[in-house]
Amino acid sequence: MAALGQPRAGLGLISRLRGHWAAAAVASGGPLHLSTRARIYFGAVVVSAAGAAGYSWAQLAAHVHGWEPFAVLTALAAVAQLYIVETGRNQSYRTAIAFIVAGAVVLRPGLLAGLVLLHYLPGWIKYRKKWLVTSFNICNTTLAVLAAGAAFRALSSGSVTQESPGRYALAGLVACTIFVVVNHLLLARMIELTSDRSMHATGLFSFESLSTDLGLAALGIGVAAFWSVNGWLIFFVLGPLLIIHRALYVPQLRELAQADVKTGLMNAKEFEHAVDMEVARAERMRTPFAILMVDLDHLRRINNEHGHLAGDVVIRGIADVFREELRRYDVPSRFGGDEFCVLLPATPPAEAAEIAERVRTAVAGREFTAEGSSVALRATVSVGLACSADVVSSRQELVHRADLAAYEAKATGGNRCILA
Repeated sequence: MAALGQPRAGLGLISRLRGHWAAAAVASGGPLHLSTRARIYFGAVVVSAAGAAGYSWAQLAAHVHGWEPFAVLTALAAVAQLYIVETGRNQSYRTAIAFIVAGAVVLRPGLLAGLVLLHYLPGWIKYRKKWLVTSFNICNTTLAVLAAGAAFRALSSGSVTQESPGRYALAGLVACTIFVVVNHLLLARMIELTSDRSMHATGLFSFESLSTDLGLAALGIGVAAFWSVNGWLIFFVLGPLLIIHRALYVPQLRELAQADVKTGLMNAKEFEHAVDMEVARAERMRTPFAILMVDLDHLRRINNEHGHLAGDVVIRGIADVFREELRRYDVPSRFGGDEFCVLLPATPPAEAAEIAERVRTAVAGREFTAEGSSVALRATVSVGLACSADVVSSRQELVHRADLAAYEAKATGGNRCILA
């Protein structure tokens, strides 16, 4: 299920349900600011969800049946919502989708908005997301589940015991597809309006994203079928769901193996692989690219005067500068100690020099404060810049040239950029 998420601590990655226009404000604790177009879109989604939910509620009979499955599915979805699987690459997965889609099949439409609202509340209390983010997720999911339920009822009687197996399976497949498509489309449009990414670039329509959510939704059809036969049988679905939940951690573990523990940036080994790929691409496309070698000036002095924890704060702060000042497709990494290296894909020398100077200026103007200390630290960096020539250089040559330029910048006083 796609929804707006929350940044992961440490890695500085943004979660998907899916990924996320509110990241900067959530990370800083500040208010969320939407553009006029985003506010109009947000309002349209809220009004549409409220109208659809209100209409469905009005259709309920005075003595509606179905409170038992409503209570069970809401409770299971709420518990699942407490265990979010962050996968990086601006993604996360939530197994609550299985119980929400089951609700679309076995519950009256008027109860679906209540299921969605109530299942989000425990997670909201636990993670303390901005209410604006949670409200969009609620409205998005409400529209998706109402659409899925309507599609299922149009094709099937709703009970696996009263419907031909083929017709029930077809209705379930259509309901799953509609739920995932509506959910992803609504969120992708919000991301497009509040970031520099197109709907395609959000990752919401990748094979991994769609297949995972469709698989979880399909499990929800199984939950609904079990409930129609014997409500107690749905607890046998919890075992496979737990296995799926654990399997969803594999991408996160893979990413952790590629990251520097202290900063969350790419580690040196993975960075070398990224540069090799860019070298190959540049050879095919005949496009320039650049390497920045960024050395922290006077780290030993910072450690001696303020302690190693203060030095770690500065190192993590420089990683934050990269996240703030670099483009979304640039690749920063930590080589170890006081050295960082940045790949600037498809970047001509003049633009690379501007980026290098922007990073240097941002670090020099930043204050770093260690936990438990009232002393604001200042730091500077020396930046060496190496650009690919008409004949594309090898990774080793470019990194070596950038390293020599950074050494020269450091040897001549630091806090400067030098082009190799």
